[in-house]
Amino acid sequence: MTAASTSGSRRLHLLIVTGSYAPDHTGMAPLNTELCEYLVAQGHHVSVATVFPHYPEWKLPAEYRRALWRREVRNGVHLYRGFVYVPSKQTTLRRILYDTSIGLSTTLRSLPVRAVDLVLAVSPPLQAGLAGCVLSWLKAAPLVLQVQDLVPDLAIALGMLRNPWAIRLARKLEGFVYRQSDTVLVICEGFAANLRSKGVPDSKIRQIPHWVDTLSIRPELPLDDSRRAYQINDSAFLVLHTGNLGAKQKLENVLEAAGCLRDLPDVHFCLVGEGTEKARLEQHARHLGLSNVGFLPLLPRESVPGLLATANVLLLNQAARVVDMVIPSKLLTYLAAGRPVVAAVPPESEASRCLERAGGGLVVEPENPVQLAAAVRHLYEHRDRAGQMGRAARRFAEEHFASEPILARYETLFASVAAHSPRPRRSL
Repeated sequence: MTAASTSGSRRLHLLIVTGSYAPDHTGMAPLNTELCEYLVAQGHHVSVATVFPHYPEWKLPAEYRRALWRREVRNGVHLYRGFVYVPSKQTTLRRILYDTSIGLSTTLRSLPVRAVDLVLAVSPPLQAGLAGCVLSWLKAAPLVLQVQDLVPDLAIALGMLRNPWAIRLARKLEGFVYRQSDTVLVICEGFAANLRSKGVPDSKIRQIPHWVDTLSIRPELPLDDSRRAYQINDSAFLVLHTGNLGAKQKLENVLEAAGCLRDLPDVHFCLVGEGTEKARLEQHARHLGLSNVGFLPLLPRESVPGLLATANVLLLNQAARVVDMVIPSKLLTYLAAGRPVVAAVPPESEASRCLERAGGGLVVEPENPVQLAAAVRHLYEHRDRAGQMGRAARRFAEEHFASEPILARYETLFASVAAHSPRPRRSL
């Protein structure tokens, strides 16, 4: 492999280990997909060991249900897919089995991949990081661990992991994966500080943020028929939440805030997406008698920019216990959309710091529906200020999170790690 990429660096063969890839189009899947397709466009060969699509619906598409494995090529990226256990109901044990099936499946599906220059393992789950350790040894290639969420910190904070023995085992697995990685890649300073506190050497840690496609997500998109298509009144003051409807989001807070705004009949809340909590949230909205709240299914990716452009306010909501453990990529999408953001997040969280630096919205106390309602009311009554915030958000996204320069940093990092790896390549 001596051919040069378009960036002038050596052409690499990269093996990406992840539980999430297109056609899944929420969570980490879009970022994984965009990174891999960018690397291919730069002339690199990219192999992805992943599992069958299943998220956020938590079920396998019909064409994958009778298969154990599949080989695909998607936009130049070579995909090695394997079976994944998808639990019909979320429990701690079933979640551990799900994560373990990702680690086992991606390890087995990577075995046919040869002559690898670098392994990138994307966590969560930590079991994908463990798979990366095994494959790094088998392929004699350096391992870059990309930390997208802090596991098991998040599971412990949300009460999903409580058993002391299970916590101890998870901590040991976490420490082992960090020690075996040549480089640990984090998306924010909060994550880097967390890893340093756990003994990860600063020399191992590299920080590159998430990115957003500022070309497709734009505030000046011509208004389309998105509202009419989804039966949202054209004159409504639309407060929009998009993405996963799960435990981390604690969206009961949004429903109760909507109840506080019944006196403003033209304020309409809309929750777009799927997740483990959706049915319960719909039931809770009916119980509260909320006529100003609607739910939409997960939309095709190409429909999202148009809907964002029709919103008046974009909403980010997190559980109070989620502090510096999750950096929602949708916040970057919201900033790029050029609409004011109301963020119900802990004030010390990375999301809060990002929004305050941008000047792109209001931060309120998490799980406080009265404060959330007051922030929406303020933007409803002060449209000029809301517009100023939206413009500031867009400028911040363009200056700090545009996709092209950030993706180029990934390529540079991978080339550097591969070039300076002391590991002799194995002959497989």
